[in-house]
Amino acid sequence: MAEKMILEIPVHPEKRDELIAIMKGALPDTRAYDGNLGIEMWTPEDDSGTLMIFEVWETREHQGRYLQWRTETGLVEVLGPFLSGALKIRWLTEHPYE
Repeated sequence: MAEKMILEIPVHPEKRDELIAIMKGALPDTRAYDGNLGIEMWTPEDDSGTLMIFEVWETREHQGRYLQWRTETGLVEVLGPFLSGALKIRWLTEHPYE
């Protein structure tokens, strides 16, 4: 079963649009990364200080290798000036209904 997660990015509201542009440039590489099954970017209508990335991975290990790669290639460091707090990863557990 695929692993699903949400990455919550606390961002300075006045910098959110610029961060969205950076992320739009980075997400094609994420989609092409080994084990990525999907990725979407969302913004809450009532919170200009948050950006959310919904990710689907074959395994958590795939996502871990991806995050390490993003750290090594400098994207995580580029995000620093935009952040108003720590990134938060929330792994999701599905509860199917019939």
